[in-house]
Amino acid sequence: MSHSVFERLQQDFIKIRHLFSGDCNDKLLLEETVADIKKIRAKIIKKNNIEEKRLILYCIDTLLEIINENNEKKIFAFADTIHNMPEICLGKRNIYSFTQEILAFQKIYGKDYFPTFKKTKPKFQRKAPKNKWEYFSAESDASFKYLHPIGYKILCGIGIIALLLPMVIYLTYTLAINPAPNEWTLILGQAGTFIIGIGLFNIVAAWIHQYLGHFLTFICIFGGGVLTALSLFLLYN
Repeated sequence: MSHSVFERLQQDFIKIRHLFSGDCNDKLLLEETVADIKKIRAKIIKKNNIEEKRLILYCIDTLLEIINENNEKKIFAFADTIHNMPEICLGKRNIYSFTQEILAFQKIYGKDYFPTFKKTKPKFQRKAPKNKWEYFSAESDASFKYLHPIGYKILCGIGIIALLLPMVIYLTYTLAINPAPNEWTLILGQAGTFIIGIGLFNIVAAWIHQYLGHFLTFICIFGGGVLTALSLFLLYN
């Protein structure tokens, strides 16, 4: 799916927001914008990976339904909530960055809107998103933590276990179960198992929508596995 499609959709959402802001009353522009949104919806439906586009389809369908209700205040409120959501498909933001907007809309118009928003569901993608560097900031988890305080703690625990478990298993085997010579190859194995842990941690991060792509996962698990295997081979041969 071309990024230009989602950029165009974002502009259409912004147009709807503007048309119902009270500053504009252009019925022809509204008809043209709605028609374009429907064309974009058809393009999204034709493509694969519908699951990861489901939120955008929900935004489109709900916006069209609300427009048919002819409640201008509600149309503006919903368009104001969703107008930047195509950036999720552009890899610039994740769903949890819209927490305040969604909760504000639900507070006025009910929790029937965005019914699956609070469900914890992993999001995987082939490439790292464009906003990947934001994941390393102290505030990157704030919205998810606000919505799922207990789930966040559980995921943090699982993430730490995933990160350290390969190294713990390696050290337990090489130091206790089958003691190996105290050589530099032990450090090689520790590095390899830690790299494997990074790959596993990346998988856990998908539940917070901070997955950094299949490439990183593969490189870490495969590359770390090779280093670990080499270390064991050198230690015991």
